[in-house]
Order: sequence, then C-alpha cells, then structure tokens
Amino acid sequence: MYWNKEFETMPWQEIQNYWLSKLPSYLEYLKNKSPFYEKRLSSIASKDIKTMDDLKKIPFLTKNELRDAQADSDRKNPLGKIQVVDTEDIVQVISSSGTSGRPVYYGATQKDVEVWRDAIANVYYTAGVRKDDIVAHTTGIPLFAGGAAYFEAIRNIGAMTVWPGNLSTSRMLETIRNLHCNVIQATVSFNLYLAERCQDALGVDPRELGITNIIGGGEPGLGEEAIRQKLKDAWNAKTVREIMGLADVMPGMWGECEAETGMHFNVQKYVMVELIDSESEEHLPWETGVVGELIYTNFSREATPILRYRSADLVRVEGISCSCGRTSPKIRCIGRADDLLIFKAMNVYPSAIRDVVLKHFEKYLTGQLQVVKDHPEQVRFDNAIPVDIEILPEHEQANLKQQIEKVVRDTLNIRIDANLVPPNTIQRTQYKSPLIRVRENNNK
Repeated sequence: MYWNKEFETMPWQEIQNYWLSKLPSYLEYLKNKSPFYEKRLSSIASKDIKTMDDLKKIPFLTKNELRDAQADSDRKNPLGKIQVVDTEDIVQVISSSGTSGRPVYYGATQKDVEVWRDAIANVYYTAGVRKDDIVAHTTGIPLFAGGAAYFEAIRNIGAMTVWPGNLSTSRMLETIRNLHCNVIQATVSFNLYLAERCQDALGVDPRELGITNIIGGGEPGLGEEAIRQKLKDAWNAKTVREIMGLADVMPGMWGECEAETGMHFNVQKYVMVELIDSESEEHLPWETGVVGELIYTNFSREATPILRYRSADLVRVEGISCSCGRTSPKIRCIGRADDLLIFKAMNVYPSAIRDVVLKHFEKYLTGQLQVVKDHPEQVRFDNAIPVDIEILPEHEQANLKQQIEKVVRDTLNIRIDANLVPPNTIQRTQYKSPLIRVRENNNK
C-alpha cells in the first residue's frame, strides 16, 4: 500500500523533528561548500536552528536570485554560483520550464539521481502506478523536470514504461493504442488535448483505448471537479490523480492517493516543506482550509542545493488526515503568487477565474481559457479583464457571454470581458498551457 511506509505514516510532528535534526549538518555543508550560501548564512549559527519558528532566521531564496547566481557561469562551473560540486561529478541537468523568465538549470550527481528515482517513485506509487501497469509518459522534453526524472521513477516501480513524448500527436496516440497502455501521464491541458485529438488521429473514440488511470500535473487544474470529470468522461477512466513538483527542488513531491481528495507530500525523507502567508511571511498552520505559499528546503541534493526556496505556489490545505493512512497534509494548488492580477482594488488569480467559469458552465466549454494581457508586466486592470474562453459549438446559447460575466462578477467581485472563441483557438502544448498570454502585437 505504501512505497515508504516509515515516512508516509510517521506523525507530522515527528516528520518536522526529523527535518530539524537534518538542518545543522546541512547548513554547515552549505557554508563550507558554497560561497553563495556562505555569504547568505554568515550571521546564522547552525546550532541555533532548533524549531520550525527558528527557520525564520534563514532568508528566503527566490527564483530571481537563482537566475542571478547562475548568470555568472563558465565551463568550469556551468551552473554558476549555485553549483557546489565539481562539474565532473554532475551526471545530469534538468531545467525549469522558463514560463516566467530565463530558465534556471539544476545539476544532479549520481546520488541525486538515485534519490530522485526513489522519491518520485513514491509520488507515482501514491498516484496508483503498480508493476503490472503499462504507463504512457507523454512529456516530450527530457530536459524538463517532468521528462527523464519521471520516466526513471516510473520504471523504478517496475511498470512497463512507454515514452512516446517526442512523437507527433497521431503517432503518440497510435503507440498508446498499439501497446495497450492503461495509465497516461501528461500535463492537465495535454491530457485534455490528446482526448480531443484521438478521433481525428486514429478514427476511434478515446474511451476505447483502455485508459483506466489518468495522472496529471505541471499546472493547476485537477483541483477543479469539472476538469477531473471532463477527463474521466473523455477517456472513460476510473481514476484521475494529481501530482506536483518543481525542478528547483525535486521534480515530483506531491501525489494524490485513491481517496482523490488532495495531494500528499511524498518526499519527507529528502525535502522539508513549510507553509507561509505570502504577504506577512509568517508560518501558517497545516489545517484544513488554510491557504498559503509553499517553502522548500532540499537537504538531499548535492549538486545544486536549495534552502528555504519560495515556490510561489499557492495551495489550499484539503485535509490533515486520510483514509489511506498517510499522515502528511493533503493540498490542492490553486495558483501562482506571481500570476496575481488586480482589478481596481480586488486581487484575483487566473486559476480562480477558470474555476468559477468551469464550475458553472462546464457543459458549454472545452475547458480551455486564457487571460489576455496587453504586455508581460501588466498586473493592474482598470477595465474588464479580457478572457478568451473556448466554447463547444454544439452547445452555443444566447447570452452565454453575459451569463459568464455576471457569474464571475457575483462570485469574485471583478469584471471580465468574456471573448467566446471556437475549439482549438487556444494553443495546446505538450508541457504547460499557460492561463495567461500576451497580445501578439504587444509581445515583441
């Protein structure tokens, strides 16, 4: 039932005590190995970090700081100042997706790769993958966190792992059919896209392919019941499980169990996680209903270690106990802190707009929508926020635009300009389909 029963069923307070026991030696390792961290930690005595509250003495690490630290690189240290081992000891590199700026690259030693294989296998095992499964791994870019690292983890479970990611959509679907895959792993939007394309590509209904378990991650969405049900219906699947990770910390960290009521933290053995208020930066309790930002410390990574990293992932705690017996809190990712929009005096996240629209109008829509900005830096909207929304032609109805705008206004206290567009207007990708785009004439 568990990949690592000791850690998955350990009381949460004992997990936190375990992390605190690891920190002193980890901090000393960073001070001794990394000029970058030596400067950041110069005023901090490792022995003084005894409680979770003591962690507040350690400064947060941000994506921009990592980019700046990596800008000064050369052939000897290709990963810049965040590299703390010799280049000859690095056997693999992965990259952030770069959707919010220049990608950051992270190295892995042989030991780091072995940790990934174990930790991420835990995520997939929680999400229902077993040795007798045939898993279609669709990510087409091995360099990304969801590429080779996921493939190795699924294979570590012993499942037959099929990786058609770089094939055309038609060839990918053909491979899934020919090899009788029963599990499909993809980003949320690409899972939907494959189902949409199956009839045209193969001449068969996707429900005939025998997919029983859909695993999705890489972007928020599976926390919304309308999207989950659309995927189940499209593939005739029994289960839909959500996973989540970060290249910056570990490619996979959270996985959803058979209860399908939120993602458990599955890498307690290797990574510490905190929950903070994004504005006050104070710790928040792991209690049902609490919303906060995740902070990570990866005390297992040798090549490019991460200490108190601000993920910008906003999550809601869905529960602190579960029928599966796992003891870590369950969460849903509800958006990105750096995606915040402001309509007059109201704050709103694109994911909140999507969730409201799909909750009330799912049967009329494909499930794809995008907020449209005039320029990349735009946060404030004085007029209604433009939103492209794909509508199913067979479900067109009068006044749908006005109905959508009214429900969003009544629910979120903001105004949107709903631009109803035909199916496949919004670009799909094999990795992430962002909830925000910039107008082409302004995106030079």
